[in-house]
Amino acid sequence: MLIISRQLRNVPKQLCRHRWYSEQGSTVDLAFTKNSAPAASSGPPLVVLHGLFGSKQNWGAISRRLSQELNRDIYSVDQRNHGDSPHKAPHTYEAMARDLLNFISSHKMERPVLVGHSMGGKVAMRAALEQPDLVSLLIVDDMVPVSFGLHHDFASYIDKMKEIEVCDVTSQKLADEMLRKVEPDVSVRQFLLTNMKKSRDGVKGAYRSRIPLSLLGDSLENMMMWENVDRVYEGPTLFIAGTRSPYVQEHAYPAMKRYFPNYQLEELDTGHWVHAEKPQEFMGIVVDFIRAHQH
Repeated sequence: MLIISRQLRNVPKQLCRHRWYSEQGSTVDLAFTKNSAPAASSGPPLVVLHGLFGSKQNWGAISRRLSQELNRDIYSVDQRNHGDSPHKAPHTYEAMARDLLNFISSHKMERPVLVGHSMGGKVAMRAALEQPDLVSLLIVDDMVPVSFGLHHDFASYIDKMKEIEVCDVTSQKLADEMLRKVEPDVSVRQFLLTNMKKSRDGVKGAYRSRIPLSLLGDSLENMMMWENVDRVYEGPTLFIAGTRSPYVQEHAYPAMKRYFPNYQLEELDTGHWVHAEKPQEFMGIVVDFIRAHQH
């Protein structure tokens, strides 16, 4: 449940700013950045999916390097309610998997490699289970196919970003100080602040969220869930775990084997943001895995 601070509760309702979003239904067209292969390539493209509060820009450097290393087209996408993609309810793995499968179809991709971190990892897994013949390889960055409690205080992150908006904060230093009350790690705070953009309307230069905070706050329970399905993805699957992260644990191994029988597990000495904390090592594992299964 979203936790609203005392300061935010006391703000008059007429001062609150809302973005309206549509309910239920169809897929959304996902915003993306494409890094084209440097030379003619016959290999399937990669589609990269960020985690909660992330965006395609978080994967820019890694996508460029992977494109060069693998000589593949790399598509980094913004999932619904993130980055430059449309805001639309519901924010569920089912809906996001439909968006991804629609993206693959609309871009006429031939069996791409799916790479997903955290929330994006669950989306990639769900899409591979829904239509396994559309996916050549699956790479999951620090996530598993089980339900669990959130190990980061995402509700408090949302709370503080709402406060930043309501207080018309124009200073990045002050915005960072407000977030520091709920997140001590400066790199995580900087990551969260990529979702706040300077306003040109109202109070000029005040930070405004480019993501629908209320919708995401109401959807946090969805993000904890994994819906059991009677399907299997038999393609090669790579799980990359951070050894200091709480998500990939032994209790999840049976579910990993059940849904993805042809899986392997690699570990790096990181927290949850494996690709950001050790990008070179992460890319090396990804490149070796793809080259071992695709020539």
